[in-house]
Amino acid sequence: MKRVLGFVILLMLTVTPLVRACITPADSYAVEVVLNKPGISYDLSRFNAAHNVLSKNGAFIFRSHYDGRLYVIVWNESDGLHVRVGIPIEWRTYSISRAAFNASLLVTKDAIERLKADGWKTLDNATFARNGITIALVPVGGECTFDADCATGGCSGEVCAPKKEAMEIVTPCVYREWYDCLSLTNCGCVNGICTWKPNDAFESCLREHGVEPSRVIRAGTIRVEVVAVNKDREEVEGAVKDFLGAFGISCDTVLTFVEDTGREPVPRVDPGTVNASTAVRTELEWLKEGDIVRIDENDIARIAVLARWGFAGHNSKIGWYETKDGTQAWIPYHRSRNPELVRCFSRVSATYDIPNGTAYFGPTATAPPSASETARGESGGVCGPGAVVLLTLLVALTRRR
Repeated sequence: MKRVLGFVILLMLTVTPLVRACITPADSYAVEVVLNKPGISYDLSRFNAAHNVLSKNGAFIFRSHYDGRLYVIVWNESDGLHVRVGIPIEWRTYSISRAAFNASLLVTKDAIERLKADGWKTLDNATFARNGITIALVPVGGECTFDADCATGGCSGEVCAPKKEAMEIVTPCVYREWYDCLSLTNCGCVNGICTWKPNDAFESCLREHGVEPSRVIRAGTIRVEVVAVNKDREEVEGAVKDFLGAFGISCDTVLTFVEDTGREPVPRVDPGTVNASTAVRTELEWLKEGDIVRIDENDIARIAVLARWGFAGHNSKIGWYETKDGTQAWIPYHRSRNPELVRCFSRVSATYDIPNGTAYFGPTATAPPSASETARGESGGVCGPGAVVLLTLLVALTRRR
């Protein structure tokens, strides 16, 4: 078997006396299947006839037949044979800048449309993102929490105020034409203060009567929280200025930044360019053709339909489990009936090489080292499968030598 270096797999190992499996960063970029359905059998000794497959601590590691940039790990554990297909990941350094300030602004439909036109993505009506900069709007006002905390007051019911204050408000009993516009809205709680709720029809009606909506609709105080990743100060300040401009605020805000740095796992291959379903189906069919796994095509098809990146690790691996209604089916573990989920997070790493070429079966293959070490893992309070190497996680792809 060729030993040309192809991947460097950083496998995360963590020891804990409380659980046998941990959540790892690479789980988000992998699919794992445990072939525990009655009737499915397997013979790992068949790997002895395979080229370009490496054995480490009972785990068989090779390149994906679907896409050579992906890795595949096969191992036997107490609950059955596990097959994992994953996207290599690496740790990248990032810097985060945070700043916050208070502003008087009102989130309206027009303001949101202007933000979208300027390239901001609306995560919800209070959180916006553009080019690595996220801005969240948090109400500061404490007059109200619900619409029921507000009420109308004044001679013509033209004032919207906190319920206790509304009863004591006295205004001149002079009816103004713009009061007719109040039928187009309601008095309620917006951004923590009591005000007439903005909408297109109401605001248009006010303008038709020569009344600027800002005189009637109270904006309230909003805490603007800014988070930027890998951005310099000038770029962030410019983005904040653009953001406020959508609300009609034109001023240069002086931001006080809090800087932080860290490391994050990122995939070496864009998950959107590789299909998890096809990747799993391809490997299961290769294992079936090599007589390593004896599995029905219908089971392969059902597993493939479920497969997506992130269905891996103890909590989310796909298996033959009891469903909520008591039947058996191929489902992710966390959707099974009474799953025992874990919250352990693994970060210690070790490296292992795998061959550079594509795995295949042939008569002249050299038996993978330690191929006989494929007995079911023993429970011993170690995080991960009986063969610790199976809790893969940080995977880095290197150039071919």
